Amino acid sequence: MRQETTKGVLWRATTRADRWVMALSLLLIGGLASYLALRPAGQQAVIQRDNQTVLTLSLTRDQQTEVEGHLGPVVIQIKEGRVRLLEYASPRMIGTRSGWIAQSGAMVACVPCGILIRVTGGQADHSSDNHYDGIAR
Repeated sequence: MRQETTKGVLWRATTRADRWVMALSLLLIGGLASYLALRPAGQQAVIQRDNQTVLTLSLTRDQQTEVEGHLGPVVIQIKEGRVRLLEYASPRMIGTRSGWIAQSGAMVACVPCGILIRVTGGQADHSSDNHYDGIAR
């Protein structure tokens, strides 16, 4: 007698509807991954404190600057077209753990310090208005 392979048994255990759901899920995941990978790179980093723009920096020049937050100075670093937050006075360091951002529309925040960094420019920048629902303190 020939032994059934696990693959054959599992495939026969699925229905046609199961196979359609799996195929559509794979297409959706692939499309989403493609969209995220192909987002345009940003051109500027907009730094806001308490919903007010304090500074706009170009992502084309490597630099490091400080912005005064609620808990003290927050260091912002730009390198190789990416930006990251290097705050050191925040509890839990959540903004620092967010890492580098570079795609237009990406953002990182240090809520205790009241600092938000948003990457703008490129084709994904739809408006200059503040389009956030809200940021909690």
